[in-house]
Amino acid sequence: MLTAMVIAILTAITAWWFLVQRLRDKPWTQQGVVPTSQETHFSSAPKIGLWVFLAVVSSLFGLFASAYFMRLHDLHGELQAWAPVAKPSILWINTLMLVLASGVMQMARNRADHDELGSLRWLFVLAAALTLLFLAGQVSAWGLLAATGQYGPGNPAYAFFILLTAAHGLHLVGGLFVLARATVRVWHPTTKLAVVTRSKIRLSVQLCTTYWHWLLLIWLGLFALLLST
Repeated sequence: MLTAMVIAILTAITAWWFLVQRLRDKPWTQQGVVPTSQETHFSSAPKIGLWVFLAVVSSLFGLFASAYFMRLHDLHGELQAWAPVAKPSILWINTLMLVLASGVMQMARNRADHDELGSLRWLFVLAAALTLLFLAGQVSAWGLLAATGQYGPGNPAYAFFILLTAAHGLHLVGGLFVLARATVRVWHPTTKLAVVTRSKIRLSVQLCTTYWHWLLLIWLGLFALLLST
């Protein structure tokens, strides 16, 4: 119960920090590049597509969570007994890495909104590095559990742990591919970029940032679920 409260507080703090960052920029007073009607037209479809995809992803993890609770509370007792898995402490470090990665992506979005594209390069690299550290930490957690010799595929708690963390990690890997494409675009001298290219970069940053924030919230929910059982 205490760990679930800690995760809930961390989630609230993270959401509050992102909100403060956006309000600090005062987007209602920005006087940057005014998007053309063409830019608005082409940017709306990817944003709608992303939110539809995120809704599907959220539903998927919601189903995983439902199956988790159903297997945890096996009312008929016909399946193998549930043996709780000791959660490796590295998961806390992994969570911090993903929080930092999401925060760096928010910084990149703030720079992009102000058309400061030149500073995006190293922010992208830093966000990708932190995300890779998170993924490496998740794999390390699998190894730590396997090294104890107490867990195997026949243990339902261990199987769900691998399933939930692997599914979440695969979604982050997909996000890294998109981020890599955006990094290649912005690595050219920004002063020579056409207006259309700059608008595409801003859109990519917005989409990637939203994706990272959403996957962070999903991970915090999964982490709370794992810690509470």
